[in-house]
Amino acid sequence: MVRKKESDKRHVVIFVEGDTDMVFFTELLRYYRQQSLTPIVSCEVQNMKGVSKYNAKFALKLKNNIIPKAKAKGFSVSTVCCSYDTDVFEYAEHPVVDWNGVRTTVAKLGVKQFVELKVEKSIEDWLLDDMEGLCAFLGIKNAPQLTAGSGFEKLSRLFRKANAVYDKGYAVGKFVSSLDMGIIRNKRKAALKELEEALSVKIE
Repeated sequence: MVRKKESDKRHVVIFVEGDTDMVFFTELLRYYRQQSLTPIVSCEVQNMKGVSKYNAKFALKLKNNIIPKAKAKGFSVSTVCCSYDTDVFEYAEHPVVDWNGVRTTVAKLGVKQFVELKVEKSIEDWLLDDMEGLCAFLGIKNAPQLTAGSGFEKLSRLFRKANAVYDKGYAVGKFVSSLDMGIIRNKRKAALKELEEALSVKIE
């Protein structure tokens, strides 16, 4: 029997705050698997369904469910990545999540690396990075200038131009697979740097 290399036993967990992010990061992982010159590390995406869940339920899920399941399959959770939209924190009077506390909890569970992945300002802003892909999906010939408003508001206005409605959540799966993840990844490379290093992504 050929023993796996230690790096092959690593497992990365990406926690996301909601359904829209779940769809996006699942598609991003698919892109990494297709485009990386080297195999990426074992990885899964977990939906917390609310950023406030990072305070308590996150740790219980990691300790009682994810780590034991990974261990049973011969893997070790090496990296925990927590993704969140930054706009939630920009306008909050008090921090919604104690990230130092989360970092400490992860370390106590024996996970070597914690990545705080800031989606600025929202996942909708990232989706708008591939305006050409969005317009092609919607059948809009000339991309409009979307300046004022949040990412959600901009995306909603874009959909209205095509007599369509932008629905958050799993409904975005209808068009996310049509977007060019390479374009989005290149524009958000700085934010994704630590995650890509943890996954051993290599794209030239």
